[in-house]
Amino acid sequence: MQHCAHCDVVYLDPLPTPADLKLLYEESEQFDGEHYTAPDQVEKILEFYRTAMRSLKLAPRSGGKVLEIGAGLAWVSRACKADDASTETVAQDVSAECMGRCPWVDRYFVGPLDALPEQGPFALISLTHVIEHLAHPAAMLARIAGLLAPGGKAFITAPFRPTGWKVQQGIAPWRTYSYLHVPAHITYFSRRWFNEHASGLQIAHWDDSHESGQAFTVVLRKA
Repeated sequence: MQHCAHCDVVYLDPLPTPADLKLLYEESEQFDGEHYTAPDQVEKILEFYRTAMRSLKLAPRSGGKVLEIGAGLAWVSRACKADDASTETVAQDVSAECMGRCPWVDRYFVGPLDALPEQGPFALISLTHVIEHLAHPAAMLARIAGLLAPGGKAFITAPFRPTGWKVQQGIAPWRTYSYLHVPAHITYFSRRWFNEHASGLQIAHWDDSHESGQAFTVVLRKA
């Protein structure tokens, strides 16, 4: 693990190989545990996203179009549909594991984002605990910017830091950090990084206080 003093991110070096990433995300099951299926856990997760949609004013207008990237069980699509059944939901993932388990998704596309048949524009694009897995996250933000409608928003959540971590503490606090998943998690981002790599999008909201500072939420808006 390395720390970049310029953009204040912590990242893996070297990157996982394409074979590693294929094994992790296309050839392995990820959503079969009680963490994703127990009724009380499902309600807890949904409430988090419902609250975010309302408090951050992310829900599109009636009939608006939502894209969920790296969707998995498509929690954001589910929350949007629960609040407004007219919302048009599109999900994308490189794995077909959850494709048949998301009736709240109007169209579930399995394959790389660049091959997505629907090119937008979308009122809302979400990446919930996805961007930390990407080998080239800045390229993803550029792609999102091209898919958003004017005034549209990107909603991103991801791991941030061990609680209270400072650079001077070195790697020791990371060894017990619950979100340290190597090699799955490639980058731990900062607000400074998003300021520099947002591809013309503007930070409308930043909050790195989730789970005692262990996770963050950022909302990017297209002018």
